Formats: sequence, structure tokens, C-alpha cells
Amino acid sequence: MVGAFLAWMFIGGGKTGDGAKAVLDVVSNAADLEVKNFRYSQVGDPDFQWEVTADRARYMKTNEEVHLEQVVVRLVSKTGRVYHMTGDRGVLDNGTGDMEITGSVVVNSDRGERLETETLRYRAAEKKVRTDDNVEMYRDDMRISGTGMIITLDGNEMVLSSNVKAVISNVSLFY
Repeated sequence: MVGAFLAWMFIGGGKTGDGAKAVLDVVSNAADLEVKNFRYSQVGDPDFQWEVTADRARYMKTNEEVHLEQVVVRLVSKTGRVYHMTGDRGVLDNGTGDMEITGSVVVNSDRGERLETETLRYRAAEKKVRTDDNVEMYRDDMRISGTGMIITLDGNEMVLSSNVKAVISNVSLFY
């Protein structure tokens, strides 16, 4: 799907002349296609709608992957929750819908939650997000850290695998 989209955009997306090339700033390199200021939206999933933007995207036809630089993902859940994720690099698998974001990954929610790690991998078939790296999560008066994490999107569940530490401030349980 991404490959078809990029091909459509490359040939002009219905425009003629040099206008399409100027809008996309397409350059050729080792990739089959390279695009600056990349934007891709996915709205077919009933549970999530997402939009991926990147400073640069390189489509590799042989393995149906889109390699991204300076990635931003905006995700809207079916309940209306909005998540904003950034990372240095990403790979989107056009065949499976899987995605990996690496390098200073930060996820912020519309409710003020923040997650920081080095890698997040989304597996579309499982509807799971995971990492083996250290994770730091913040929300209001709470800080949780650990190593390794699995988020099950269907079950609305998050599990930290090991070395879990939590600090909760302003607790009125004992006073």
C-alpha cells in the first residue's frame, strides 16, 4: 500500500509537469524511491487511525520497507485518545503493517502521560507494541521505570518485564 502510494506520488499524483517533483522534492539514491517531507495516513483500522510523517522516507521495493528519518507518528484510538510519538529513525513494513521506531523514542498522550525508550516495535497481526530496552514512564505524580515492555492494544494492558521501579508522590493512603 505504501509502495503504491509512493509510486503514485512519484509519477505526479495526477499532476503534470514539474509541479509534482517540486512538491515532493524527490531524489534518487540507493533506494528505489526517496521522498523528503513524507506523510502517510492509515484510516482503515477500526481501533486506531494514525499518520506518519518523516523528514525523509526511502522505499525499498525488494523487501517492501519504507525507511524513515526523524519520524513523527500521531495515533488516535477509537475512544478518541491521542498519542504523539517521535523517534530518530523508523522502518515501516508495507507487507505486514509492522513498524519499528528507534533512537530517542518519546510518546506523549493527550492526558499528560509520557513514555521514553530507545526502541518501540509494533506488530500489526498481534496488535502489540514492545521493547526490550529500558522504559521510563511519567504521569502527574508518578514515575515508573523498567526493562522490557509489552503493550497489548486489544486488551488495553501494559506489562513491564523486569527491574520495575515506581515512585508515586502525594499518596494519602497512610495519612
